[in-house]
Amino acid sequence: MPSGRKKRIMVACVTFETVKVTDPVEYYEINKVHIIHYLKEGAAKAGTYAAFYDRVVEIIDDYSRDVEVVEHNERVSDFGVMLRTVLSIIQSEKAEDPDCEIYINVSSGSPEYAAASAIAAMMEEGTIPFSVGVREYTVSDDMIEDLYYMEGKPVGLCKATYEPRALPTYVIDIPPEYLVRGLRILAERNAAKLPVSSRHMVEALKSAGLWFRDTERSDVPPSKVKQVEAVYYQRDFTYRWSTLGWVKRDEHGRKFVLTPLGQNAIDTFYVKRSAFDGADVHRCSVLRRLPFDNSITHHLLQLNRNSV
Repeated sequence: MPSGRKKRIMVACVTFETVKVTDPVEYYEINKVHIIHYLKEGAAKAGTYAAFYDRVVEIIDDYSRDVEVVEHNERVSDFGVMLRTVLSIIQSEKAEDPDCEIYINVSSGSPEYAAASAIAAMMEEGTIPFSVGVREYTVSDDMIEDLYYMEGKPVGLCKATYEPRALPTYVIDIPPEYLVRGLRILAERNAAKLPVSSRHMVEALKSAGLWFRDTERSDVPPSKVKQVEAVYYQRDFTYRWSTLGWVKRDEHGRKFVLTPLGQNAIDTFYVKRSAFDGADVHRCSVLRRLPFDNSITHHLLQLNRNSV
């Protein structure tokens, strides 16, 4: 590993894919890869699953640099097992090297692994979830009917199923609406080259029904209102945007501009007509009590960014 560079670790699952696992190892210059797969002793398909795993290891071994491969034989069709396994890998690697970078491949393996690995990445800081798109398939268009049709009708790869199994549920809070819609106002004003000073932003937020501070009450001198509003704008908006990594100062340090994560936030959340449209501004006070997990939302936006 080059001196000074953080150790790069990848977690992936192998069922019937190879390059979805091996190409990212090469692309990210991974030093250590944890490969989860399942071989049930005596099962009819054990040899097939083993062949795919062996081929993945063979490809990685052929790389010009050394990559450590760690095998995990776990039931890949069990969501709970996959979540526990991925979390255990992340936590053990972080305990050994807190500065390492852990890449989570959510495109490889079983659907249960994909869902579990994405959730695990949101639960642990310092992880980088990513997806892998398919550029070319091994099955050509003229082979689809022969492989995925029965008696002239489309069936797919699966012919019969077991009974559905409910998955464990986990609550993931999305960011408060006023923060996202306020950020969208900042982005729109920047794009239109309109002023985004605290005074102008407060006026815009009030017009949109997103200002929940009663700064025009009688005990605030008129000469102090703008000053008080600027303080609250910083406390309620710019500070929280900065904490989330949604904004940064421009190259001149004069105004806030959106980061890629901030752009993803306004592209992802509350895109449709808002519940605040036409609402009284004081209704927004309830938003201050909404629970919100910054780290989980950060990973959601990272995952969305990596999938583009």
